[in-house]
Formats: sequence, C-alpha cells, structure tokens
Amino acid sequence: MKLPWDKAARQNGHGAEGRDWSAGTTGDHNLGDLEPGDAITFWGEGDRVVQTVYECGEGIGEREYRWKWIFLDDGSLVEHSADGQWRYTEHQIVPQGSALFSDLVGPDGLLEQFEARVRTDSVGDDPLWVDLKGQRYRVTSTGTVAPKRRGPSPSLGPWAQIVKSADRNVYFSFVAAEDENAGVLGLWTSHVCLSYGRPIGLTDIDGVFRRPR
Repeated sequence: MKLPWDKAARQNGHGAEGRDWSAGTTGDHNLGDLEPGDAITFWGEGDRVVQTVYECGEGIGEREYRWKWIFLDDGSLVEHSADGQWRYTEHQIVPQGSALFSDLVGPDGLLEQFEARVRTDSVGDDPLWVDLKGQRYRVTSTGTVAPKRRGPSPSLGPWAQIVKSADRNVYFSFVAAEDENAGVLGLWTSHVCLSYGRPIGLTDIDGVFRRPR
C-alpha cells in the first residue's frame, strides 16, 4: 500500500535554450499535476525540467491509493502523494548477486520479514531495521505497482525495467531512526534502486512553470 511515511515516523538548473520559464510560473507548489516539459524552480538551484512522470495506483480492499513519481532533468526524483511531497537526490543501484540485494529482497530477506510481520500485526511492536550508508533505517512499507509512464524511460536501470505486471515491480520505503525527515524509496525490478531524499519544504520551491495544456 502507498503509505511510505507512516504518521508515527515520519550545479544550477537549466531549461530549454531560449525558453522564458518565468512567463508561466505560478506560486502553486502542488506538484501533482506536472507533466513532461513543465519545470520547478528550486531555491538556490534554478530550473529543473520534468522529464518523466509515473502515474501510480494501488488498491487495498475497497480503498485505492494514488501517487506520482516525477523524474527531473538533473536525475532527481520527486514523489507526490497524500503523505506529502519528497525529493530524492541520490540513487544507489544494488545489483543482483550482491550481499545487500540478498539482505533486502532475497529469501527470508528484509521485505519478506516485513510482510510476514504485517500479516501478524506485529510490525509495530517488532520493527525491522537496516543499515545503509552509515545510517539506520526502519522499514515502513512495501507494495507492488504497474505505473503509467509519460515521457522517456529514466536512465536508472531498475526504473527502465518497469513492466506492465505489477507483481514484478516492487517498491518499498524506509525512514531514518535518527532523522524522521530522511527517507529511502526503493524499487526492485531486476536490480534494486535505493533513492535517498527528504520532504520538499515550503521555501524549497520558488515557482512552478506549467506549459499550456
């Protein structure tokens, strides 16, 4: 289910040459309607152009959760959901056959253990932890998704290998033990991609440019 941040845990930019990004810029910082070719002006960075949008949804019983993953031209990933807006600026590819790959998604790995504890309703009392890049993270969610893509396929291998069958596209999320505003979004297709990020603050965005629809 798409609840990656549970309530308890929780070089200068460049645009197309000659385009006046400020002409269509608005103060509306809700990024949920962005499309390829739109742009976000980040404070201290300049313009970042939307390259690819993944429109996602997952049903749990009678409830349906919807969210978007948005890749920008600097390679960073924006997530827009009911839980807020996050930006992931660092990516780590975990290849098949590596020790970390087995620890995360192998038999009796972290995700299998998490799902087992969710089924027994024991994950709250007995959370699962993982150490990444010198920081400890708690597992907060996992799920499957078959997103609709608009724009070119991202250069990150696991993202480029998303297929139509949701069961073959597994996402998951972690939140840092010492800093609840530090999170990891994981995607497992053939290999695993770990994306490290933080919430987008109100002052992080100077403006949003939306092309005429």
